[in-house]
Amino acid sequence: MKRTLALRLGTLLGASALVIGFASQANAAFYLYQHDNYAGNSASFGGSDVELNNKYWSGTTQVMNNGASSMKNYTNSYVGMWDKGGACTGTSYTAKPNSVDTDFSNNSFDNKASCVKFL
Repeated sequence: MKRTLALRLGTLLGASALVIGFASQANAAFYLYQHDNYAGNSASFGGSDVELNNKYWSGTTQVMNNGASSMKNYTNSYVGMWDKGGACTGTSYTAKPNSVDTDFSNNSFDNKASCVKFL
């Protein structure tokens, strides 16, 4: 009886850890915000997007190209942004893993993001 109970408890704990692991991975994303201090519309990225001229702020039909002013990076990756989409060239800004920036103005990158690349 004790052995069966221990086996069931171990299986339950293992399944719980698996679900928690998936949940934390699902929340790992890079976010851009339209205004300073994470205000206005937002958009999340689970990977690179080199053409922001065809990506919309979440829940809108407003193109987000050259419209970001702050970011949150909840990933373990460096994320590069450039002001020229497609080839990802021109002025750039790199977000460190697990970092935030309330205002791109202090990096001379306000309203310039046209390309997002996980590095």
